[in-house]
Amino acid sequence: MAKQNSVQKMRLIDLAPFERVSNFTLSGVHDVSILIKTLEREAHLIQLLLSIQKYGFQGPILIADDSKVPYGNSIKDKFPKLRIHYLEIPYDTGTAEGRNEMLKLVQTPYFLLCDEDFVFDKRTLIPLMIKLLNEFNLDILGGVFRQHNRKTRLGKYLLLLNQFLNRYNWALPSYQIYEYHAGLRIKKDRILLFPIFYQNPVTICDLTHNFFLARTDRVQAFGGWNPILKGGEHQNFFIRAKLAGLKVGTTRKCGVIHDQWTPNSEAYKALRNRGNEYQMMALEEFGVDRLDNYREVLGGTFGLP
Repeated sequence: MAKQNSVQKMRLIDLAPFERVSNFTLSGVHDVSILIKTLEREAHLIQLLLSIQKYGFQGPILIADDSKVPYGNSIKDKFPKLRIHYLEIPYDTGTAEGRNEMLKLVQTPYFLLCDEDFVFDKRTLIPLMIKLLNEFNLDILGGVFRQHNRKTRLGKYLLLLNQFLNRYNWALPSYQIYEYHAGLRIKKDRILLFPIFYQNPVTICDLTHNFFLARTDRVQAFGGWNPILKGGEHQNFFIRAKLAGLKVGTTRKCGVIHDQWTPNSEAYKALRNRGNEYQMMALEEFGVDRLDNYREVLGGTFGLP
């Protein structure tokens, strides 16, 4: 309980202090449902919901919780003014099936997919995302992550500074942008990634972040996520979307803070460290055992090296 209370009192340093209120208020957004899958990370979920509440969002918020001891009652008590529909699903159901369960219940024309370790700020411009989605005739529009880049000297310094500030219940969200987008070429016996250079205000691509706005009916039509996956569901989802003919894009104009200051629970870390078995299952659906060029385009590997 003490940890949760400290999270509620965490003060985020404002990295966009000169944005006009009219540019970031979410009080007029009614045609978007926010979908949040959570697992053993109540503190993160509280931080996210505090940020959503701060900017006046009044639309539906669907939360799927497959923790061993779900925290729905606690969350609803803390946020009585938010329109929360809380789904307590069996333990370790998985990210994919949890998202599918929420997707079935969406009644708005759009939904915004979020992980529970996101935080909204003045650059989480949902109205602009709707505008760009429609202007470019897209089905899915991803935004960018704002997080400290551990691979750079500056990012490492900012993370250390953040750890110091956390002792006093301050957090320094990152202004560094972490982009994640690529193109996909799908052939009979292989799937190849290729780089796509960013273009303002929207870059057409096939794969983007897990922070995205989507047309509800288009995602429901192809079935959403592969329900057996508890990892690897991200890449699998966008391959399924491409095969279903959905149009995908990404933009730097809208983004979300990736929470790198709230500690993960031991229960969460144990479940996340299950190797690449689900990556292989994610690829079996398409008859391949790797995503070619993954390291060159996005870094790391997916499937066999």
